[in-house]
Amino acid sequence: MRSRRWLTLGIGVKRYLLLIFLGTVVLALAMAMFLAFVYRTIDIPGPAGTVVYYLTLQFLAHPVRELTVGALGLIIAASGAFLLGRSVLSVVVDPKDDLAEILYQNRRLQRGPRVVAIGGGTGLGVLLRGLKAFTNNITAVVTVADDGGSSGRLREELGLMPPGDIRQCLAALADSESLMQDVMEYRFSRGQGLQGHSLGNLLIAAMADLNQGNFERGVNDLSEVLRVRGRILPSTLTDVRLAAQMDDGSIVRGESRIRSAGKPIARVLIEPRYVAANDEAVKELLAADMIVLGPGSVHTSVLPNLLVGDIAAAVRASNAVKVYVCNVATEPGETDGYSLADHVTSLTSNVGPGLFQYTLVNNFTNLGVQPGSGSRIVECDPAVQVELLDTGVQAVMADVVDHNDPRHHDSVTLAAALMELYEEASQKTPTPLAAGAARY
Repeated sequence: MRSRRWLTLGIGVKRYLLLIFLGTVVLALAMAMFLAFVYRTIDIPGPAGTVVYYLTLQFLAHPVRELTVGALGLIIAASGAFLLGRSVLSVVVDPKDDLAEILYQNRRLQRGPRVVAIGGGTGLGVLLRGLKAFTNNITAVVTVADDGGSSGRLREELGLMPPGDIRQCLAALADSESLMQDVMEYRFSRGQGLQGHSLGNLLIAAMADLNQGNFERGVNDLSEVLRVRGRILPSTLTDVRLAAQMDDGSIVRGESRIRSAGKPIARVLIEPRYVAANDEAVKELLAADMIVLGPGSVHTSVLPNLLVGDIAAAVRASNAVKVYVCNVATEPGETDGYSLADHVTSLTSNVGPGLFQYTLVNNFTNLGVQPGSGSRIVECDPAVQVELLDTGVQAVMADVVDHNDPRHHDSVTLAAALMELYEEASQKTPTPLAAGAARY
């Protein structure tokens, strides 16, 4: 199986091996021409002539002589190339790893679709872990409205953009994900000033400080250190705060206070209201093959990005396949009692219609969430699907729930369902859009 992978088209190895082979042949031809000249023009007498006679295989007929020398040269060259390659690559690749498989997978991932995921929190990290098995062309557009915990303290004490959501993306997209997850999520349980801080947040703060306070450049440098696959971009580089207007008309300010307010949320907003989007995030959205909104907290992870005006405008203007991933379960204090339609309406009522053509919904609802968690599984009946279709949004059903924790998605099945949806949707011909809506 290992040897067969070297024959796979497109991994960028055989063409270079052929080039080396051709160069060797030309060099050998030049050597042969020189030796033929010596052989024909110089007569070597005595015992030395006998030695030359046997070394040049003159006792063999001509076709056999050339084939014997050629086979010997091929064996020597192949052995040398193999030993050299093993010696050099042992510094970079574990000898137990299948190099051909690594090259094949790397080429396949480089040719994967350009996917931009918009959100924050745990949900975005779950999505990114799955996506990196299908493509290296991943961009995470992340909210920077967090004001609680370690992120909130760094924000207040250092004037730093909140690093918490970006930290989770770095861990999810790192090459050594399992190790990085432990490192980046480690929290100090003691120590004056350190207690409660996440190590990942402190690393981001340090990298920003090393770049003269440039937060985005610090994140990029840390991404290189962790060998992150893809890009992680804040949706805006402006200091923004999240606020929510409740059903009773009251205003709650601060992301960390919204969920604990215990009131139904009517709409959310950012302060200041009009801020510039991160130019790099806008470019990635316009160039994307697929844009994924969520999963994650609708009001505190997904919407804060879309409330940055140019981000929502770029999503609408993009020719990408656009999908909203609905949460598999409701979130206490934020989406209590929400149906699929309520999740979709939360986005469209705050930002307007036309943001996405599809919503991906979990259809395995036989699992129950842990009693006392305050959550319940989000279901989608046929009537809701028809209702959404009338607004230009097609509900796509798939088993994407984590069977061990029904409050969250499963990374692998979620990413696989999205890639299947992308393949099908990208082959369809767009139909005329309804007013303010997008449909395929």
